Order: sequence, then C-alpha cells, then structure tokens
Amino acid sequence: MSNSERTRPRTLAEALRSWDDAALGHLLRHRPDLATPIPADTGQLAARATTNASAARAINRLDEFGVDLLEALSALPEPVDLAALAAGVGQPVDVVQPRVTELLALALVWGTEDDLRPIRAVHELLGPTPAGLGPVTTRHFGDLDRLIEEAGPEAREVLAKLTWGPPTGTVEKAERPVTIASAKTPVERLLARGLVVPKDPTTVVLPRQIGLHLRGGRVLASTRPTPPPLDGKEVSASIADRAAAGAALDLVRLVDRALEQLGTEPPTVLRTGGIGVRELRALAGRIGVDEPTAGAVVEFAYAAGLVAAVEVGTSELWLPTGAYDDWLELDTAHRWAQLVIAWYTGLRAIGLIGRRDSGGATAAARDRLVNALAPDLERLLAPEVRQLTLEALAEAGPGSAPATESVVTWVAWHRPRRGGQFRDDLVEWTITEAALLGLTGLGSLATHARPLLAEEPNSDDLAAAIEPLVPQPVTEFLLQADLTAVAPGQLVRSVQDDLAAMADVESHGGGGVYRFSESSVRRAFDLGRTKDQLHKWLAEHSRTPVPQPLTYLIDDVARRHGVLRIGTASTYLRCDDEDVLTHLLSSNLPGIRFRRLAPTVVVSPSPPDMVLARLRDAGLAPLAETFDGVVQLSTATARRGDPPRRRTSRDFVDTAIELTEDQVKSVIEKVRTGDRLAAERPADAGHEPAAPAETISVLTEAAETNTRTWISYVDHNGVASERVVEPVRVADGWLTAYDDGADQPRTYALHRIATARPVQ
Repeated sequence: MSNSERTRPRTLAEALRSWDDAALGHLLRHRPDLATPIPADTGQLAARATTNASAARAINRLDEFGVDLLEALSALPEPVDLAALAAGVGQPVDVVQPRVTELLALALVWGTEDDLRPIRAVHELLGPTPAGLGPVTTRHFGDLDRLIEEAGPEAREVLAKLTWGPPTGTVEKAERPVTIASAKTPVERLLARGLVVPKDPTTVVLPRQIGLHLRGGRVLASTRPTPPPLDGKEVSASIADRAAAGAALDLVRLVDRALEQLGTEPPTVLRTGGIGVRELRALAGRIGVDEPTAGAVVEFAYAAGLVAAVEVGTSELWLPTGAYDDWLELDTAHRWAQLVIAWYTGLRAIGLIGRRDSGGATAAARDRLVNALAPDLERLLAPEVRQLTLEALAEAGPGSAPATESVVTWVAWHRPRRGGQFRDDLVEWTITEAALLGLTGLGSLATHARPLLAEEPNSDDLAAAIEPLVPQPVTEFLLQADLTAVAPGQLVRSVQDDLAAMADVESHGGGGVYRFSESSVRRAFDLGRTKDQLHKWLAEHSRTPVPQPLTYLIDDVARRHGVLRIGTASTYLRCDDEDVLTHLLSSNLPGIRFRRLAPTVVVSPSPPDMVLARLRDAGLAPLAETFDGVVQLSTATARRGDPPRRRTSRDFVDTAIELTEDQVKSVIEKVRTGDRLAAERPADAGHEPAAPAETISVLTEAAETNTRTWISYVDHNGVASERVVEPVRVADGWLTAYDDGADQPRTYALHRIATARPVQ
C-alpha cells in the first residue's frame, strides 16, 4: 500500500477525525448550523455536514469560482485529482489549489489532492446536469472521433448545439428501432451510434462522456477566479464626502419633519399592515419629497424604532414612539448614525414598496401592492446584499464611483446562488438608499461610511466619522421685510420649535426659510404666547432688526385674537320652564355637570346617553332629539365587534447564526469526548443491559484497582449516554466516580447504570 493510500481517508467522518482543533474551529465558524444541537461525536458532525439543508447554506455563500469548482468536481469522472480539476475549469493549478483547500476546510469536498470527492449533497444540489452536462452512461463508445465523423456534418451540427447545454433535444417519436443501416435523419444517425441516448419517446440527451469529449475536457466554457472589475468614473473624494454629509443632514431633517406630521395627523394602520398609498402621498407633499423618498424615510424611522402602530380607542394609528423623543435629544451626528445602523442591519426590503408582492402565499396576495411599513417587507437576504454592495463601493476606492451595472455584477459574482433577479434589485435599491442616507456622494462611498463595514459597526464610530462635516447648530436667524425669517444653518432645537410655532416652513434648504402670516401668528397666540412675548423673543434671536411689517402683523392679530370664544359640549338640554333647569343645576346628579348658557338652555360635557339615564333615574322624563330638533325614536340595534385585524409575516428558516469562541471550543471538546467514548467502547458492549450483580461487581473491582470503566447510563429524564469514569466507591446504591477529565467526583444511581465494562 502506498503512502497516499494509507493517508487517504475512507469517509468524511474519518477525514474530520484527523483534523486539529483549529481546522474544526474554522469549520464551525463558517458553518455554524453544524453546532446546533451539539453533535455527539465526529460521525454525527460529518452526517450533519452532508445533509442537503446544511450543504445548501454553505454553497449559497460561495462565490462564483467556488461554485464552478464544485460543478466541475460533480461533473468529472472520479477519481478527480487537482490537475484534472484545473484542466476542467481552464485555470492553472496554482489558482485552483487554494480554492480547493477552502472547499476541503468547509467539508464540501473531502479526500486528498489525488482523489477529490464532493459530498453527496453537492451532486444533489447542483442538479442532474452540472455545468449543462448530461447523465453518465455505462456504454463503451470506442473511438469517439471516428463515430462522430461517421455520423456526418448535419449530425455534428446537432452535437454542437447540445455540447454546451442544455444537453437535451426534442425529436419526433420513433416508429421503429434505429440501426446504423436504417438511420436517415441526423438525430437517428447519432442514436444508432450511441452518441445521444433516448430519455423518453420524444427526447434525446447527450451523455456526459460525449459532452466532455466535445468540450475538449473542459467542464465550463469560461471561469472567473477573481471578481469582475468595478468600472465607473472618478470624482473628487472631498467633494463626494461633503455631498454625502449634506444628504445625511437632509435625511435627519426629513425624518424629523415626517414624524412631526405623523404626530399631528397620524394615518390609520391598514388591515394588512402598513400605511395607505394616499396617506403616504399626502405625507410626501407635506415634507416636500416624492413618494418613494417618503416611503424610505418612514421605513428608516420604523427600523430605528421611532414610529410604531399604536392602538388609540378603537383605531390603530401610526404614531411616533417614546424613542423619538430620546432621538431628538441626540446631536445630529448620532441621530444620523442611529438611522444608518438600523437600516444596515435590518431586514426591510424598502425597494418593494409600490410593487406587486411576488412572494405572496395566494394569488390575491401576490397581486396586492406592497405598502410602506407593511409587515411583509422583511427579507433575510437584504442585510447580506447591503453589506456586499457597500463592500463593492469600498473596493472601488475613494473617489471612484462605479456604475450600478458593475456593482450588480460584482455582488452576483460573490453570491451567484442567492436571490437571482431579486438580489440584483436589492443591489440597485441599496445604492439608491445609501445615497439618500448620506453614505455615498456623487456615487462614491463616503469616508464617514467606512466604519459601517467594520466587523461590529456601532453608532458611536459612525457619528465620530461624520462629526467634522456636521455644522454646529445656530441660535439666530435673519428677519426680512417680506415677512420671512432665514436660518443661516441648522437651528438649535428649542429655537426651531419656537420659530415654527409662529411661522410656517417655506423652504427646507440650508437652515430653512420661515414665513409669517396671520394664521401662523394666530397659532402662536393659540399656544398661549402673548404679544409682548413674541416681540421680545424675535428681538433676542434675530441678527437683523425686527421689520416694521412684522411688528404691525403681530399687533393686528393680537387685537382680534380671542374676541369670539368657542368651547365643547357633548349634550344640551332646553326647556321652556326656567325653574326646571334651575332645579336641575342644584340637583348634583352623580357624575354629571351642567353649565347654563341661557335661561332656557344648559350644556354638559357628558354624552347624551349617560345624561338621559341619570335624568330618568332622578324621576324626570326627558325626550331625546336630533341636532335639527327632530324627536329621536329609540330602536333596538345589534352591536358588532370590530373584525380581527390580519397581519402577515414571513417565516425565515435560514436564520444567520454566529458562534462565540467559547461556544466553538465547547463544541470541539464535546465532539472529542464523544470520539474517545466511541473508541473506548468495548467491542462486546451490546444493547442488552448486564445483570445488576455483574454491574456492581465490575464497578467494585474497578474502584479497588483504580481501573477506568466504560458505563452506559440513563439519567432521570430517560436520556441515555455513554461515558468513561474512574470509580472511587460503590455503596448504598450509588457509584462515586470521576468523569473522564473532571476535577470533582460525582455520583450515579446504580439502578440507572445499564452496562459497565473495564477499559483496557
């Protein structure tokens, strides 16, 4: 037996047993699903690694060249050595070798470089026609070149069409068996020579051996061992950073304005979740953006927990949360960073807003438009594609703005089996959203966005990166004779709120332009401000003198403010007999208050049905009437509850798992312990438990001679396990022993020990 034959593993489990802890740790970190639940030993670890579900997760995270290598290994006849694989993909051995090492480290391939074998799941997941090659046949072909030449030029044209796939073709149903002598058509001549084989009466397929021969031994026509180039244009890095910072500041202001609007005019939550199209359109108009931007703005706020569906009475409304008030207390840089982190790590595919839901469970659901804030916007692929897209922009380098098509191709190379067209759409949406968030400027990734690509991005690092580009807020503005106030920069929050109370926002550029009008000044008076307070506040915060037209406007509105008063009342009572109402005012009915507006009219804030019931309890006989004074007759009505509100959610099975270093070490230790137990299990340790007397005898002798002993033990939950122990004492129905490698002894109930055998 040669050295290579002695070192070649016979199974994947045998290969894994020879790995050191570093190699097993690498496998568990890159395929963390293998650790849940913790495998009992290497055999169970190998079995789990070869399942289709686990292998699919690993393959879906390979880049294009990694998948190409697996396709080639699946298509080439075994045994496949490194040289044959390199020839199959048309790349040098030194290019293929490190990538094969990666596949071996992921347990998607096992063996040695002289005999590389993909796990069974690879064959099943890549399909019956890897790289467009047909199935393997057992026929012996002989001289293929001679057979192909004999078939004729027309038959060779048919083979050329089948060579690079798909390897199947449709033919007319044959009425008789075809022989070389009876063959008339090109396909019949190929069938007669076995160069194509029938799959069914109307379909023929090109055997894999023939396909590989026609391809000249190549499995794939072309392969790309490195990512495609990121082509684009060059821009000024400093200008791009400033443009991105400006967009970031605009975004913070947009989120603030949008939530202010939601706080004053909250839209109703749709039955299917989300915010209605008309409500979103109205919100877009109020904050001065288009509908897609408005949808993205509320989604950013929702991801950051600043807005939520809140039950108000019998309705459910979209309202700002308490976190919004906390967010307002942050400086601008941290407000921006909080929005970015929430978007970057979230599952919301914002670009789906306004599209038909192709992922719906029913035809009606698939035809429904997806609304902003709808629960069915979550997609597990979203954060992964966002990260890859920003990595592509970072790979292009500072001052480089790669074309969108180039970024789409770059991401597709890194995840060829993930998402398809939806993946490509996510890339385009990410580029758009990154520009809106202020992560890119002029198409180039901003310097302050790069902390986002750290292993564990956080808002403090992001805020610190953009802080130098964020201007300090100002406390003063410029009043002008046309009844406007111009803020030279972002106003301090308290100043902005006070100014917005007496003037309407006319423009949001820079710090903003505010316009005074009768209605806006009246609003300030309605909020409790006085004429003197407004004059004093404006004089303190304006860099320019207060214009005379504004002074006149405030004084004029103040003279007319409050002349006419309005209040609320839920119920009125009228009676021609003034004494009845006078007696009623002094009766003190429980829970009811009255106020007299005229000799024959009183009002109450309590609802009419409550007042009616209290008056009847007091022995009075009131008659209810409508607003028009028409007598209202009572009718029996059946009360109905509100219909249950339907929500949809997407069940994500392929949840990302991350193992800590301690968890990795723990799994490795338990796998190693399981391997030792399996190796030390006595050959005659069957499934039948030994007699109690024999078990006690074995354990007693082991305690006296300090012999390590293998036991089969069933705990109080009925869970069976095997372990190697060092018995110390057997007495009173208990075994005291050290677990293998433990520092402290533990006890085992003797009646739960099924079998015991000394370990030699």
